[in-house]
Amino acid sequence: MNEKEFLHQLKSRLDEDTESLDAETLSRLNRSRQTALAQLDKKKSWFTMPAWIPATGGLATVMLLTSVMLFKAEDIAITADSDTVEMEIIAAQDSFELYEQLDFYLWLAEEEVSAS
Repeated sequence: MNEKEFLHQLKSRLDEDTESLDAETLSRLNRSRQTALAQLDKKKSWFTMPAWIPATGGLATVMLLTSVMLFKAEDIAITADSDTVEMEIIAAQDSFELYEQLDFYLWLAEEEVSAS
């Protein structure tokens, strides 16, 4: 027996059993069917989802942003400090000769520290 034959026999037996049902049972089955179909017709929208689902997503987003800001704050501060130093050097009215011979002045400072 293949699948088509099985389904055909099953359908014919179910049809026979349905014809032998009393009116009250048929009425109850029809009401149950109509209720089930009415439930399918109701379209689920995002308004019907539980309130905790969007709240959880919002909380996760806030935690992620806070973590990123906390861990990246040092990098941002270091970058800002180095940029500030460079801007101070550029904006200063000092002669650039000091910066051209910066290695000499650094060596001189080290010699003074080691001599002390």
